[in-house]
Amino acid sequence: MKLNKIVFSLLSAGILISPLAHATNGDEMMAVGSQNTALGGTGVANYIGAESIFANPSMLGKSKGAEVTGGIVVFTPKVSNTGVPALSGVTADSNASTSYIPDVSYSNRFNDSLSYGIAMAGIAGMGVDYQGAPATHIYAKSAMSILRVVPTIAYNTDSFGVGFSPVFQSGSLRLSYNAAGMGAGNINAIGNTDSSSGFGFSLGGYVNPSSALTLAASFQSEIAGKYGTQISDAGTGFGLFNGTGSKGAPFGDDLNQPAEIKAGFAFTVTDALTLTADYKLIQWGSAAGYKDFNWKDQTVVAVGAKYAANGYWLGVGYNNTNDPIGELTPGVYRNDAINFFNNMFFPAVVANSYTFGGGFDISNTFAVEASAVITPEVTKTVGVTNFGGFNTTKHSQQSYSASLRYKF
Repeated sequence: MKLNKIVFSLLSAGILISPLAHATNGDEMMAVGSQNTALGGTGVANYIGAESIFANPSMLGKSKGAEVTGGIVVFTPKVSNTGVPALSGVTADSNASTSYIPDVSYSNRFNDSLSYGIAMAGIAGMGVDYQGAPATHIYAKSAMSILRVVPTIAYNTDSFGVGFSPVFQSGSLRLSYNAAGMGAGNINAIGNTDSSSGFGFSLGGYVNPSSALTLAASFQSEIAGKYGTQISDAGTGFGLFNGTGSKGAPFGDDLNQPAEIKAGFAFTVTDALTLTADYKLIQWGSAAGYKDFNWKDQTVVAVGAKYAANGYWLGVGYNNTNDPIGELTPGVYRNDAINFFNNMFFPAVVANSYTFGGGFDISNTFAVEASAVITPEVTKTVGVTNFGGFNTTKHSQQSYSASLRYKF
């Protein structure tokens, strides 16, 4: 297939600035694209353009012609943590306060029943930076980011469609800290980052019981990841390694992105008003690495409403999920190490997000869209008896996105 040169340029630029992403559902972005984000992350049954590839590849079956979309998300999370309680438990703010996440998507049609596309976006990540924290805290930095490139093929009739995407994933991970308060020296003091690449797939389908209703479902496979010895090396700072003097079994280095099961509907109430809803099950509890750190399967429920008039649209939404990170029983040394590691380095604990946005047509072929997400603060305290008591993290988020859409 022959793609427009602009697609290759945007893909290349996006890969070069692949970001650290602070995510809403665990460590994963709730959605790709301003419109899906404005509607609470509901995109499984709601076609909005080429970026629908990420929510459900079969949605390309609803496309009318060629288009390219691209955008940028600015995330401004606010995270704080009390550090090692034995060192006094002073609270420090993370300096990882702004991230930039690009996306670009292209789609076109072979004929009335076959469509294709390719999309690229930063889809997951998490990180904190306490390198400027007081000596009575802990000098620490974590940085994880995951980029996916997703070619897609879709088949459609007048009443249903199916789609398939092979998925290429590239990720990076850095874990470094000064563990003097736990009886160890610097871990990855020079800040090395390790990368991992893998392949998976997504598939989906939709059906239209009526002209006003779309029902849809999709599945994203688990994708393997292993980032050198970042995780096992981090465990040595907690005294977890093989050999004499170990305080427990070492951390493993597998860290797979989990499988996802998604379902949703879109209902056109009037020509101007559309209601959307999605259900998503993110299977952290069976993903290698995450399950070892006691992450549990995560349920995401999202709803949205879109009002579209001549040349513009407005949307609002709500996204709700549970904290996927289970607390292990304090007092057992390895349990305390895992509790501390999760709460300090990967505080993926936010629960409720409120979304809104809009877009307008500059011409028949060119449109501008934007959205915003407000995620209220969540506080989580876990027991880390062997490190002196309790560790508390606080996490809130705001994000802003802007997207451009060009139809050929």
